[in-house]
Amino acid sequence: MRLQRARVRNYRSIVDSGEVDIEDRVTVLIGKNEQGKTTFLKGLASLNPNVVYTPNDMTNHLRAALEQRDKKQIEMVDAWLELEPPDNVKLKELVPDAAKISAIHVTKYYDSHYSYSAVPSESPEFLLEPKPTDIQPLVKEMATQAEVLRSKLQAHATRLATFAPSLDQAAKHIDALLAANFSDAEHLANVVKTFGTALKAVPGQDAPIQEDVAQAIASVVKTQSSLLESLNRDPFAGFRAALPRFILHSATLDKIPDFVSVPDFVANPEGVSKGMANLCAVAGLSTQKIRELASTPDAADRATFEDTYRSSISGGINQFWTQERYDVHFRIEETRLSLHISDDTYSPRIRPSDRSDGFQWYLSFYSALSSEVSSSDPIVLLLDNPGLELHADGQRDIKRFLEEKLPQSAQVIYVTHSTAMLDPFNFEQVRQVELLPHNHGTKVGKLRSKGADDFDLVEPARSVIGACLGSSLILNELNILVEGAADKPILEGAIRQFRAQDTERILVNGSVAESSGFLPKFYKRARLPLAVFLDADDGGRALKAQLTGWGISEDQIVDLRSLFKDSVADFELEDILSQDFYHAAINAAYPIQAVDPPPAEFQGKRTNHYKREFKERHGIGFSKRRVAENVKRLLGEGRADDPTLKNLRTVTDAIWAALERQIRPSVSETAATP
Repeated sequence: MRLQRARVRNYRSIVDSGEVDIEDRVTVLIGKNEQGKTTFLKGLASLNPNVVYTPNDMTNHLRAALEQRDKKQIEMVDAWLELEPPDNVKLKELVPDAAKISAIHVTKYYDSHYSYSAVPSESPEFLLEPKPTDIQPLVKEMATQAEVLRSKLQAHATRLATFAPSLDQAAKHIDALLAANFSDAEHLANVVKTFGTALKAVPGQDAPIQEDVAQAIASVVKTQSSLLESLNRDPFAGFRAALPRFILHSATLDKIPDFVSVPDFVANPEGVSKGMANLCAVAGLSTQKIRELASTPDAADRATFEDTYRSSISGGINQFWTQERYDVHFRIEETRLSLHISDDTYSPRIRPSDRSDGFQWYLSFYSALSSEVSSSDPIVLLLDNPGLELHADGQRDIKRFLEEKLPQSAQVIYVTHSTAMLDPFNFEQVRQVELLPHNHGTKVGKLRSKGADDFDLVEPARSVIGACLGSSLILNELNILVEGAADKPILEGAIRQFRAQDTERILVNGSVAESSGFLPKFYKRARLPLAVFLDADDGGRALKAQLTGWGISEDQIVDLRSLFKDSVADFELEDILSQDFYHAAINAAYPIQAVDPPPAEFQGKRTNHYKREFKERHGIGFSKRRVAENVKRLLGEGRADDPTLKNLRTVTDAIWAALERQIRPSVSETAATP
């Protein structure tokens, strides 16, 4: 299951966050300090079964009123989860026609119980209520046991005159058992206990009667146990186990110490240091091995293993940390497990605590994620200001780690104040967090501007746009805006292929839609050379109408429809690449998850086919941007076929022509297409 939407209510500063759309891969929360960003993350994390709410979790100004309400009725967090093929199997016992269910709406309440609603594709959602458990076979079994005892006692009354007067009393106890409400799990144990105690107290019993009564009580108690198991069986248990796990990374809890006591750590790794436990797990260093190496007198043997674990952990760390190469050294002594770090610039080994706060954070972050995130279980990773202490390059390393290292089953939601953690081509993944006045609490929603001429996006989104403008004014002469993030790498690859001499002057600088129109309006007012590339679809047509309304000339707009007029249906940039070449890029982007290309008779956008294929066959999302990066790489390696090159050249020439009309003649004369 993948998280589609979320909502937090009655939690600390949040009265009602509103329904918040969650991206398939990365969702970014931005906003000023003290707005409730971290609170929203913690609210989402409270969906985990092990989280128990306390009065301090209630919204402060509503606490008095909330404490008067039934705890079973106070909603705390909602999650709408998109179903994947394996999930439908778990739903079959709960929903007769599970195949028509597109999502499940889960709500957790203050008393920690959950409710589940099914969200059909074409009808309103409805509450999932399990079918009543069929306990009649067990009820009949208990009735049979009681009647067998009744018959035996009647025979005993005939045999033993001193018991005969008590037979009616015993029969009443049997009748009381048979008249009980066996579907009432809360009182069932009391009914059975009363039955056994009362029967044993019936006077006049001899040893044979006592033995028959004891056997009957034992049989009834055994059946009662089976009844309770059936009544208490949670029909949602298997389904709940498939819910995504929310992992909130804490720099404090996961911090890696300089050393730990071997006896204490071996006895309780996470209790002593969760950070050290994560690091050892990633390195493959088990507590059993620590105990073994700590007790060995052979220093050389111990050093060999220490080098093995150093290589194991250091390779992964350096894969996504580009500022310096580090080695993490374990030292295992009789009573102490310690760590030291060396790097290529400063070879002496020093303690983690003597390293920068940024590297300490990265080491704990890498260890926690690698230890806790599996490749199969769905998880939602919650990060509060990841890499806050890092240089911008380090933050970009973290962003790349999140996008490339995490398995496809993982989703990420993080808070940031940094422009380096935002993608100017993908503001669709950004959510704005704002604390409203008059006790309305924290609201979370998509970025918004107050009007066409009042660009008021919150920081750091505004800074990202500013960085794009700085690049336009300082680093290049010619600007290209695209419709979507996936267009950028493909066009960059095409420009490098056909206009290599101009690549330093041309910048594919941002998305028209993502910038709320600010970038094209800025270029228009600054009279900077600009070309806008649009797909031949509804989105492209709508943007074209907006662009012309903002004063952008049609000569500055390059749309696919005008270049490939023979196509009837809507299409996009990916569709002008040959099927074989684009499928090669698919295989490069997803080397493990194989899918089939569209059939020859397929109509429509090619990427829609792949979205369905990846969802139905592998239960994962499909990233156009990820494939586009591989298109760019394959173009650079000279692996594109002739149809692809021909069509991309058509697009590149059209973009250059649009730019050429806006630059001075001296430039255009020296920049003719080769």
